[in-house]
Amino acid sequence: MAGVLTAGIGLGVVATTLKIADGTHTALDTTLSTTTGFLFLLAGAVAHVRRASNPIGVLIALAGLALFAEDLQFAGNAVAHTTGLALTAASSPVIAHLVLAFPHGRLRSRWERVLAFSAYAVVFGSAVLGLLVNDDPKNLAAIAASPEAEQLVKRLLELVGALIGGGVVVVLLYRWLAGRLPQRRLLSPVLAIAVAGAVSTTVGSALGSANPASEPLLEVYRISFCLWPLAFLIGVLRARVGNAEMIRLLLERDGSGLAALVQGDEVWKDSRSIDALDAAAGLVLDNQRLAAELEERLVEVQASRARIVAAADDERRRVERDLHDGAQQRLVSVVLLLRMAERRLGDDLTPAVATLLTGTVDELQATITELRELARGLRPAILTEAGLIPAVRSLLARVPLAVDLAGADVPRLSGAVEATAYFVVSEAVTNALKHARAREVRVRIDVEEDSLRVDVHDDGTGMADLDGGSGLHGLRDRVRALGGELTVDGEPGAGTTVSAVIPLGG
Repeated sequence: MAGVLTAGIGLGVVATTLKIADGTHTALDTTLSTTTGFLFLLAGAVAHVRRASNPIGVLIALAGLALFAEDLQFAGNAVAHTTGLALTAASSPVIAHLVLAFPHGRLRSRWERVLAFSAYAVVFGSAVLGLLVNDDPKNLAAIAASPEAEQLVKRLLELVGALIGGGVVVVLLYRWLAGRLPQRRLLSPVLAIAVAGAVSTTVGSALGSANPASEPLLEVYRISFCLWPLAFLIGVLRARVGNAEMIRLLLERDGSGLAALVQGDEVWKDSRSIDALDAAAGLVLDNQRLAAELEERLVEVQASRARIVAAADDERRRVERDLHDGAQQRLVSVVLLLRMAERRLGDDLTPAVATLLTGTVDELQATITELRELARGLRPAILTEAGLIPAVRSLLARVPLAVDLAGADVPRLSGAVEATAYFVVSEAVTNALKHARAREVRVRIDVEEDSLRVDVHDDGTGMADLDGGSGLHGLRDRVRALGGELTVDGEPGAGTTVSAVIPLGG
């Protein structure tokens, strides 16, 4: 890049001097061509500083160098003059290449490569043929000088050059139409100047040099051409990052290794788009981090709830065992002792004492019965020994309601699942009996794929509510602890349905 800029500046000074010394160029023409060349060099230098890895800066600077190299044909030295003749249209293929490669710096499609290669081949091939037939006395390469052949080569160069220029404009227009908003912003200035230059030169050539409008159209083309390096520079200043830098941007923003790969022309964004993308990437990364933390904590909560349920079941079994082996046995012993005392004392007891002993025995018997019911409600032994369906049958046999049970094919399940299902049935039936004033209860227990479903329906008032009491609310927590869900559906006068779905692996 340093060599291109050095050669370009040197050639720019030489070309300006040669044009002024030649005397056949107007001040406007000399000013515009010189300004255009130096603007290309400046735009290339800035582009290279902004994006050293992108060859677009070198291409822009080469366009300025080639533009100045064309003016060597005005040199008095034969070698320099011959070199200038060979480079008469040197800037044309470079600019075509630049337009096709903008803003990435590389030719990305087969048609772009064909057009760029054709431009170089036609321009420099025609320049070599023109040297061979050019009758200029300072032309050192002339072999068969022929004005007719030279004119034919020029016309051929103009025709093929127009076709190539038209193809470049078509490709540029297609990319503009197919691109998204950021890409259109980059290509719009370049496309506008290309179309303006193409129209002005085409119309001017069609009118001919004798037409008064031909010269103003040529000036329009020169002015448009002078603005072209500014259009490229604006595009380079807008273009911010490519794929690799986009990945680096997101990697710097999040150390976890998460990155986004943006492909295609979409990677060329203006600064506002990049700032928005950076902010959006931050939000995505933060959300993903929070979601991961929330999921991890949810797993911990589910595990802790399952441990709480297991601990509660263990505590129920311990209380049941203590009641059966401790308090209940002692109360039975007290009853036996009182009856033994009553038989031994016989007639020695006063009627008042006999009545007191009989009442005490009855109260103790009632207490023993209540303890047995309490122990059975904690966790009936039949549930552990025979399974869910026999335990539910035993429960429903003591209910003073018409009961219909469906679920004979339910196999043995894990203790936590069977206990939870049993308590769901027990609580739902208790609510139907005490609060719903129901006359009939239907219980259905089925295994559906990997879940156990329990449905308890009564024909009562239909006023049951999950939040209305601690029984159903606590059951819902127990069911959810196993990964399931408990629902209550009821309408006034239509009864209540308590449904629980419990995963078999719960």
